Amino acid sequence: MIVSMHVTHSSAGGTEGLNNVVTVLEQTVPEYMAEMEFVSEYVIVRTCNRFEVYMATQDNRTVVTYMENLIRSVVPSSNISYILEDQESIKHLFRVVCGLDSLIVGEDQIQHQVRECYFKAKEDGHVGNMLNRLFERAIVVGKRVRSETELNKGAVSVGSASVELAESKIGDLNGKAITILGAGDMASVIAKNLIGKNIGTVFVSNRTYSRAMELATELGGNAVSMERMQDAIADSDLVLVATGAPHTVLHKPIIEHAMAVRPDRKLLVIDVSIPHNVDSDIVDVANVELDNMDSLETIAQKNVERRRKEISSAEKIIGQELAKMDAEKREEAANEIIKLIGIKMAKIREKELETAISHSSSTDVETLLDDMSRAIVNKITADLYVNLRRASREGNLSSCNALAELFGVR
Repeated sequence: MIVSMHVTHSSAGGTEGLNNVVTVLEQTVPEYMAEMEFVSEYVIVRTCNRFEVYMATQDNRTVVTYMENLIRSVVPSSNISYILEDQESIKHLFRVVCGLDSLIVGEDQIQHQVRECYFKAKEDGHVGNMLNRLFERAIVVGKRVRSETELNKGAVSVGSASVELAESKIGDLNGKAITILGAGDMASVIAKNLIGKNIGTVFVSNRTYSRAMELATELGGNAVSMERMQDAIADSDLVLVATGAPHTVLHKPIIEHAMAVRPDRKLLVIDVSIPHNVDSDIVDVANVELDNMDSLETIAQKNVERRRKEISSAEKIIGQELAKMDAEKREEAANEIIKLIGIKMAKIREKELETAISHSSSTDVETLLDDMSRAIVNKITADLYVNLRRASREGNLSSCNALAELFGVR
């Protein structure tokens, strides 16, 4: 059985609500999970807009209670999370992988992010048969939605939305100087969406300088060390912040010094990191504007309207896959019985074949086959007839009727 716990941009009332929560969860939940004896498997899914845990257990009730207590103990406002079970957990994961639960619906990075989280849990030894089947199926569903619908057609990601937001605020990016702080997956997506915009000078700054150089090369820009970040910002019209740091990396003094050399030139800063990587008080500096993930909400809503038909198609595919899983689950009991019957039949056959072979030199073939076939039928039906008569004596007619139906005699 599956239990899942979710803290997402939706449950938190926007990404602002995730800012202080995600870091706390990242620090505490893995330790708690390792101590939960009633959880046999688990996968932690962490993306820019969510922190989720999927757990396999034989005791849903205990796990639900434990997770409710855990959230209350580590998160100041426990109403930003919710817990799902079994079919609802599975459906939610499918929607996440397909990009239906993303801030930017159809987001083309989420499947990769979920897969990476799953592989990491698998590598760490936290995944067994149940979650392995679940996540492998989820990945298949995600691929099916992407191949059979146009849900992720075009630019659909936080990276593309942040570039779109920048254009809505400062106009055409043609010739604009831009600084990108970060060089991970999100920064790379942002960089991809800047290609073709005919931008001016590009600076890329990252804690790992070699990675900054790689991304800067892709953009035809310049890599700068974190120590020189202030100089890059001083020459920029736009700063896009997308680092994986658990703390702020862009502080007010840096902005103050950068703006001191260009006081009349406006600066737009867009922070798409969770938790926030930019101090909110930079807006106290003249001509500086700050936007974060919540600022993408309008773009996100427009994206939903554009993709409403594709969302419906994706939901139908998810429904089909859930029905298929449900049918497979219902067949599991029959498959187990079939396996046991097959084993029993094989033993009867082997025993009678062995007996027939031992008599082959002294008995003609016709008599040998007749004896063997009668023995096989008798041994196959022996328990069947005993149990059928007992059911009839006890008035258990449903079993009698079921058996007649299974053997096609009624």
